[in-house]
Amino acid sequence: MLHRRLISESRAIIRYYAEKYKSQGTDLLGKTVKEMGQVENWLEVEAHNFNPPIYALTLHLMFASKMGFPPDENLIKESEEKLGKVLDIYEERLSKNKYLAGDFFSLADLSHLPFTQYFVGQMGKEYMITSRKHVSAWWDDISSRPSWQKVLQLYAPPF
Repeated sequence: MLHRRLISESRAIIRYYAEKYKSQGTDLLGKTVKEMGQVENWLEVEAHNFNPPIYALTLHLMFASKMGFPPDENLIKESEEKLGKVLDIYEERLSKNKYLAGDFFSLADLSHLPFTQYFVGQMGKEYMITSRKHVSAWWDDISSRPSWQKVLQLYAPPF
């Protein structure tokens, strides 16, 4: 049984809880097979295309000096370029849909919140979001959700 196993990968954890509690709030997985497929597709895009460069930026811009190593300026530049290309794809997608998986808020959107919050906040890179009309509107929408605002009230950023 899934609930008795240790789940250590964050996307597996959010999928588990979204399924377990889908009757108690927003259905984050999609209602139809097509919607579920779109959610899974955009979760994969987040995991393999969005997360690697934003993780590298977070590590090198927020934590490198505190962890005792110098920020790698070449990696920072390369990661910004890669992330910009991903955000351009998001801009195209979001010009046709309110959210990544369609016209409903899903795990595909939710999974972007933590690192993007650092990105637009402590890292000061909000211009990469706000310079893209549809990405900016999407970010404003998902980051202003009451549930996310509650998380921000309960959790202080590391720096």
